Amino acid sequence: MDLIIDLDENNARRALSALSGLGYRPRAPVAMDGFADKNARSQWVREKGLTVFSLHSTKHAATEVDLFVELPLDFDRAYRAALTLDVGAGVPATFLSYDDLLALKKKAGRPQDLADVDRLQANREANEE
Repeated sequence: MDLIIDLDENNARRALSALSGLGYRPRAPVAMDGFADKNARSQWVREKGLTVFSLHSTKHAATEVDLFVELPLDFDRAYRAALTLDVGAGVPATFLSYDDLLALKKKAGRPQDLADVDRLQANREANEE
């Protein structure tokens, strides 16, 4: 699961605390709270080419979490355009808008992302008919 969070240090710390409480730990040999440090994230990008901070959990082995280390879009604008849905048991989750998802997939440019773009556009066209 890819997560885009507001990278304000306090917000990042709250997100890390919540994820840690669910048993998530970094894949890389770094401290979990390193992600909250803007300078550490900048160094990871510069020196390692890092785009996401990957977390895993033995409690939730089927769900790896990737946190974007730099905002891939304007967070406030994307949040206003996002859709919030109940994902079960009254738990809300916020999802990128269709257009923002397409833009991110195109920007990533990996073969799987481009295939996703084709499928998403085909689904949109089929639903517009």
